[in-house]
Amino acid sequence: MTTEDPESAVDFEENNGPSKSQLKRDALAVRDLGSELAALGDAERARVPLPDDIVSAIVELNRTTRHGARKRQLGWLAKRLRQVDIEPIEAALESFRQRARANTQNLHLVERWRDQLLGLNAELKPQEALTAFLENYPQADRQLLRQLQRNALKEQSQGKPPRSARLLFKSVRDAIIPNEPLPPA
Repeated sequence: MTTEDPESAVDFEENNGPSKSQLKRDALAVRDLGSELAALGDAERARVPLPDDIVSAIVELNRTTRHGARKRQLGWLAKRLRQVDIEPIEAALESFRQRARANTQNLHLVERWRDQLLGLNAELKPQEALTAFLENYPQADRQLLRQLQRNALKEQSQGKPPRSARLLFKSVRDAIIPNEPLPPA
């Protein structure tokens, strides 16, 4: 029975390069990156620094519908991606992910405020919630919010469709999430 020295395993990896399993994990990560790039819309993809041959491979992948052919095209895209530096591509995709996470957090905040304004949360009464909201967001249109809240509560009590509640959501969203200028294309 032999015991393997941990230092000899490190020496082995340094001398022989990464293991076969690590190479396979790396290849699958690049393939997943190709799938993620193919799932992007045209506007988002235009903001990712991609060489022309990779863009054409992505377009071809998106046109391909049959499973086997799509799998081959994805393999071709992954092969092309392994030949370029993928750091800037991954950085651009991470910025998209961060923006999406921030947007989701903002929408959850808007939903919580809307629920409080409609009295759906037991924390505050609707009038107290409106006062708290206006203290936190003084730029909000006070009169419009009061009117929408009143109409939404009335619709809610009468069992009508939540038209005013939707408008209240939009007004709260506009007060919380400032309109950001679009990035240059």
